[in-house]
Amino acid sequence: MAGFILMAGCSTPVQERKVSKSGFLKNYSQLKSGKDGEVQLLYINPRANFAKYQKVMLEPVQMRVKEDSKLAKVPKAEKKELVNYLATTLREQLKSDYIFVSKPGPDVMRLRVAITDGKKGKVVMNTVSTIIPISLAVDLVKYAATGTHMAVGEASIEAEGLNSASGVRLFAAVDARSGRKSLMSGNFTKWGDVEDAYNYCAKQLHIRLAELSTK
Repeated sequence: MAGFILMAGCSTPVQERKVSKSGFLKNYSQLKSGKDGEVQLLYINPRANFAKYQKVMLEPVQMRVKEDSKLAKVPKAEKKELVNYLATTLREQLKSDYIFVSKPGPDVMRLRVAITDGKKGKVVMNTVSTIIPISLAVDLVKYAATGTHMAVGEASIEAEGLNSASGVRLFAAVDARSGRKSLMSGNFTKWGDVEDAYNYCAKQLHIRLAELSTK
């Protein structure tokens, strides 16, 4: 029964219990632990008027990983694909509410985003540990202890929005997500869980900015 529930469950990425700071953001002191449903570390400028920002200047997505990260050992071509995927996903999510521009201005939000860690999923092992009872039991023990499932992909992202003219920070966020044990998830490709995490984060950014714009 537990296996059936997991296989039929939602493929929303799991928020990891710990997150590290990469140095991509210049100032982490403003960030506080997020509430339920929010990113792990979050800052929202209480004085910012989000409604006035109708345009976005999206900087090239960066890959900011430490030397001991598994993502650091990934071939350059695959790193480039991940960067391009996240950039495309961000544009797709935000284009309905924002005009993308290349120059700063008082009504332009400068959006900085970086991939700060991650790893690909182990497709065969992931599938086995999802459907075989013994492997599933081992996975549940691992998840209870660490908050992360066996053989899934993982992704960490840092982002901030700035007033492009003044440089005043509007928001900043740090989050880490991993794959969920579900046959509905993207775990049949090695980067599927990572792409799911990127999709989720981009969508949540869009939703949160829309909420802030109405306040």
